[in-house]
Amino acid sequence: MTGNNPSFTTIPILDYSLATSPTTKPQFLASLRHALVHVGFFYLINAPVASAVRDELIHQTTAIFDLPREKKLAIEMVNSKHFLGYSRLGAETTARRTDHREQFDFATELPPPGPDDPLYRNIRGPNQWPDESAIPGFRTAVEAYLSETQPLAEAFRGLICEALDMAPTALDGFFEHPIQQKLKLIKYPAPTRASEAQGVGAHKDSEFLTFLLQATPHTGLEVQNKAGEWIPAPPLPESLVVNIGRALEAITGGVCTATTHRVSLAAQNFLDEHNTDLGPRFSIPVFQGMSLDLSAEEISLAIPAHIRALVGDEQARSDAEATFNRIFRGRVGEGTFVHRIMSHQDVGRRWYPEVLEWALAKYEK
Repeated sequence: MTGNNPSFTTIPILDYSLATSPTTKPQFLASLRHALVHVGFFYLINAPVASAVRDELIHQTTAIFDLPREKKLAIEMVNSKHFLGYSRLGAETTARRTDHREQFDFATELPPPGPDDPLYRNIRGPNQWPDESAIPGFRTAVEAYLSETQPLAEAFRGLICEALDMAPTALDGFFEHPIQQKLKLIKYPAPTRASEAQGVGAHKDSEFLTFLLQATPHTGLEVQNKAGEWIPAPPLPESLVVNIGRALEAITGGVCTATTHRVSLAAQNFLDEHNTDLGPRFSIPVFQGMSLDLSAEEISLAIPAHIRALVGDEQARSDAEATFNRIFRGRVGEGTFVHRIMSHQDVGRRWYPEVLEWALAKYEK
């Protein structure tokens, strides 16, 4: 938090049911405004996500990681030019250190781009689905969950606008139709050595919004406040954790804050209050991105002066401007495409070797 406000020491809890009634909606919007401007994270309770759909996805998530190795490798991400599929344990890095996690990436099912479309449009495309006979009902569970989160995300687009005293449709032009949501299924095994304690290193999400389902009771998610302190964000039953990405921070000129966070795999985070082993940690984030074809010339967001004044931090404005320039130099898709190639260099080597060579020369000098 900035200005005359102290750094946050807890993650706020917002009750979505308050947003559905005219009498309580102002209360919800005030809480949302505080979370957007001063924290960047919040728990969302009473979200309109069916518990049966959520629970089935959690069941299928644990099951897919138990598939035989050859079944998982059959849909390895390197086989997909759309950066979708399976990533082996330790295949990704954050802050130049290996993340101790195994994961699957899926997304809203979309056709591949046409032959005349820009290369970056390959970010969007069809999934690699596991063998249905090996894990019956898996695809249905994933698509059912995305069907639940999509209207929630669309509703939040309007709620964010209202919380910032703008028209509910002010952000609509920043998104594609149909939107492709990206979902990760992540397994964090208990580390066996100190070098494996990083589940995900300190980072800020790059997209618009993230809706995170902490699928098991493990602690370990931590959020950094402005004082540099790490604030725990343990699982809250029947909740989602929502956080602001750099794209939302950029287009709002730093009014909405993207907050650094990490996942610690310290040994105590795999034990309950009775010191009983909890087994692997499972996490399911859904990322909401913006239009890949958006460019700086198309950005126009008139945030009221009294809302902009809430930030009170020139450094935040400067950081947001730098992020804005980086994201919107050219098209959004171009920067996102290069970021994906750098994160998944095996995919880059197979499908985009010239872009990977250029990116390595430019960014890893």
